[in-house]
Amino acid sequence: MNLLEKFQRNYESIRVEGLESKYLPYLKLKNYLDENFSEKKRIGKSFLGNDIYVLKIGSGKTKILAWSQMHGNETTGTKAMLDVFEFLKLKETECKKILESISFYFIPMLNPDGSTMYSRRNATGIDLNRDFLKESSPEIKVLKSFVHEIKPDFLFNLHDQRTIFNVGETDKPATLSFLAPSPNIERAETEPRIKAMSVIDYMAKGLERLIPGNIARFTDEFYPTSTGDNFMNAGFPIILFEAGHYPNDYERTKVRKFHALAILFALEKIAQNEEAEVGDYHEIPVNNKKFLDIVLRNVLVRSNEAESLVDIGIYFEEKLDVENQEIIFCARIEEIGDLSSYLGHLDIDKKGKNYLGRSSLFPEIGEKADFSVGNIHFEKGKFKGR
Repeated sequence: MNLLEKFQRNYESIRVEGLESKYLPYLKLKNYLDENFSEKKRIGKSFLGNDIYVLKIGSGKTKILAWSQMHGNETTGTKAMLDVFEFLKLKETECKKILESISFYFIPMLNPDGSTMYSRRNATGIDLNRDFLKESSPEIKVLKSFVHEIKPDFLFNLHDQRTIFNVGETDKPATLSFLAPSPNIERAETEPRIKAMSVIDYMAKGLERLIPGNIARFTDEFYPTSTGDNFMNAGFPIILFEAGHYPNDYERTKVRKFHALAILFALEKIAQNEEAEVGDYHEIPVNNKKFLDIVLRNVLVRSNEAESLVDIGIYFEEKLDVENQEIIFCARIEEIGDLSSYLGHLDIDKKGKNYLGRSSLFPEIGEKADFSVGNIHFEKGKFKGR
């Protein structure tokens, strides 16, 4: 039985409970760590004084460092990695081999202030992923200091991506996307970058058995201030993980499972300690931006003088409901007109049914969806279904 089969067999029993919501604030994570990781190590503090921790598992020679919630509202990687830790504690042969070969470090929330605010940025509005050179944030200093302290052989940078991405020219959502960042503007394939490409190739092939056609990669233009590009430039093989959308999985419960498996495939490949090859990395389709959350086609919009048959595209904005401590999805009109080049996660031909606006007579880009078309209903940004 291989890693995939053992993971599938054991996942429901090792999956960490109580972390189902997309909202994972600092105190909730800290309480979980206090109860389950007494050996956690504090490596620094955020701008608002919240502790930043690192966890460790394994005793092997090869050192890997992963971090999540660099963007505070991107929580799938944190939950997936905690599942990975639980899986690695099993007495499975594959787990033992990984832990004998690898020392695995994990910073489960690099941006605790942003995580509590459900914000991409930190408390002072800095995007940590673009603060590598200036080091305006204490959080990026913590990360860089720890990297230089342990000198890892591999880095994993865990993120979430929006629901807009599809795989290449297909109608498949990009459920997981990867990147071996470029070390310079020439996009050179240096030895560290080839190592990262080799692992991504292995992950993609493993995942294709479970979610065929849903794996993509990001374009590799060089970003001078970004974390991944600069770590690669400094000689650290680094892999960008992006958790995306899977059909009918807006809470990313299924994606969390796929993400955990991707990380395990990466660990398995690195533990093999084989010579790195690019493999089919460049054959992985590039991320494209063709999706909207809902596309209503052929909607009839009327005035006293004329009528138009239009498509209406809806995007779900994620907002924190502070009172209830949960994420709500606010439907906003993103596009109007000919949307034949777009895909909808929910895509319906309304065949000339009337637009019935509540807040306004006609749809307007940027406004909260507050209308009905046939059996499709929105009320002040809330999708009421059909």
